[in-house]
Amino acid sequence: MKRMKIIVIAIVALIAAGELFMPWLVGSLIARGMSGATGSDRVTAQVAKRPALLMFDGRFDSVRIHAYDSKVDKIVFAELDATLKDVAIDMPVLITQRKVAVKGVRDIDLTAVITQEELSRFLNQSVKGVKNAKVVIESGKVNVTAGFLLGQIASIAITLEGKVVGDGHRIKFVTDRFLLNNTAVGNIGGSVLTEIPLVDLRKLPFGVKAKSVVMDAGRITIVADNRSP
Repeated sequence: MKRMKIIVIAIVALIAAGELFMPWLVGSLIARGMSGATGSDRVTAQVAKRPALLMFDGRFDSVRIHAYDSKVDKIVFAELDATLKDVAIDMPVLITQRKVAVKGVRDIDLTAVITQEELSRFLNQSVKGVKNAKVVIESGKVNVTAGFLLGQIASIAITLEGKVVGDGHRIKFVTDRFLLNNTAVGNIGGSVLTEIPLVDLRKLPFGVKAKSVVMDAGRITIVADNRSP
């Protein structure tokens, strides 16, 4: 009887230790895998499953990932938060290759933030002809002032008034008004400045589509999920 009691106590202690240790261990592995996928060295992951000792089968009730300064495509998100529910992850790939390979998932909810400073950097580095761009984001709109090179001849000062929108997997800046010296004119930059692609959400390790884009007080907040309209 005494031996049986010791065995029971040992089993209970093992289960209790597993409930505390396994979420931390698996969460650390997923965070490391997402670090490589997002180009961020500041990633945390929280996993949930009962009993926790079975986490190594790769199936989880939920996985929540939070990353700072994560680079997806050519844009750096100041913050990225993703919650995956009823998710299956390839654990051999995670353990041996340090990569998060999602084998199946029921629901994904994602929120990502782009700052006006990051959008300025992106325009200067990624859009041909644009230089010294400065972005100001206000409620519902984006204003861009910049220099624009007309071939190799001259540089002119321009202002773009528009918004950032979601189009399926793609996030883009759409110009509503093109101003030269504060006067609305035709789009001198042509298609280059009419719609500017910012990020393709398919570059993420799980599939989502944009549902809404909110512009307010110096930042753009993108909300995406994997559910049909």
